[in-house]
Amino acid sequence: MKKASRYLALSALACVLPLSLPAAQAAQSDNLELQQVLVLSRHGIRAPLVNYGDVLAESTTHTWPVWKTEGGLLTPKGGQNSEHMGRYFRAWLAKDKLLPATGCPANAQVFTYANSLPRTIDTAKHFSTGAFPGCDVSVINRVEIGKMDPVFNPIITADVNETFKTNALNSVNQHAGEGGLAGLNQRLKPNYQLLESILDYKNSKICKEKQQCDLASQPSDVVLTQGKEPGITGPLRMATGAADAFMLQYYEGYPMKDVAWGKITTPEQWKKLEDIKNLYHETLFGSPAIAANAAKPLLTFISGVLDPKLATTADQKAAQQAKLAVLVGHDSNIASLLAALKTQDYQLPGQYERTPINGTVVFQRWHDKKTDKDLMKIEYVYPTARQLRNNVALSLKNPPERVTLQIEGCAVDKQGFCPMEQFNQAVQKDLQG
Repeated sequence: MKKASRYLALSALACVLPLSLPAAQAAQSDNLELQQVLVLSRHGIRAPLVNYGDVLAESTTHTWPVWKTEGGLLTPKGGQNSEHMGRYFRAWLAKDKLLPATGCPANAQVFTYANSLPRTIDTAKHFSTGAFPGCDVSVINRVEIGKMDPVFNPIITADVNETFKTNALNSVNQHAGEGGLAGLNQRLKPNYQLLESILDYKNSKICKEKQQCDLASQPSDVVLTQGKEPGITGPLRMATGAADAFMLQYYEGYPMKDVAWGKITTPEQWKKLEDIKNLYHETLFGSPAIAANAAKPLLTFISGVLDPKLATTADQKAAQQAKLAVLVGHDSNIASLLAALKTQDYQLPGQYERTPINGTVVFQRWHDKKTDKDLMKIEYVYPTARQLRNNVALSLKNPPERVTLQIEGCAVDKQGFCPMEQFNQAVQKDLQG
């Protein structure tokens, strides 16, 4: 079964999967010492990016809500959620004796680096406020605010010649499953039909004036341009934007009668809609040629933080010397990075998104004092959809969810650890591939 098809099958099980045991509650061996943590976080709740855009506006007879926060910026509630995550991380890292439970961290113990968009910078600042209240923990950004930092910019840097295009498109279509993108669109027909019903698509401007009334029958194309983020056009793109808009309304706390105009009433409907967005990222960045290229700058930075032999820039060295390094970017950063690392299929109980708001991929370097060996553990630490909507204060007693991840070339044991040497070798193989 192709990966995208397998994902559709697996996602149907998500609502019945048991919640994972929070790692903060799991007993670690007395021989193990936590020595370094690197957090890659998606930003917090934001307002829709471009006021829903012309395509979304023309795809419905309904009026999209007007947000109090300017498009693309972190909302006040998004800041609060980010502080909750910061407080939880402080409590967990204190429990495992990486940082003190109270007071300000010592100089150079914490390194925080955000992409240079306002929502990522503000998320990083709120995270730091939650983790280290009253402390002067700086958040760095390296380019002009409002522009994408090359480290966080998942663009195609390769020469997009015919060979690259052919390999990338073949890879995307193979990853999409039987029939390529067209086949995936057909398998998403039930998902599209739900969205069409919510939007009243059959009476929309696009249907009435352009005779585009069936999303599943419309073509999707992959767009590959050197220096730009890759994308998929057509119904998969539009439907992803709509699903994302509805999810943000839910997170922000809109009354349910106003979320998607009151037309989403069951978890199954949420899953159908979010599967569209999940498969957009999964199909696009699941292509090895695209993922490896788009994620290379970020993966290169992370490899230098976790392997001191590879730290070449001042920021890498500062992050490597810190006990806690926090990087704040976007869902595309996490999707492309996990794809580039060839991460095994995973499920996030309590969430509809594969790369949820405020979700974090957490790289942990542990030292086994008994064997004198370093170990790596990778977890997805994330708030559930309900925790985000209800603005839940997170703690060791009321934690976010934690799911262990496994990458190709770094088999984990029962506790989720793999040898650090194997991890570094796997990362270098991915960078060279």
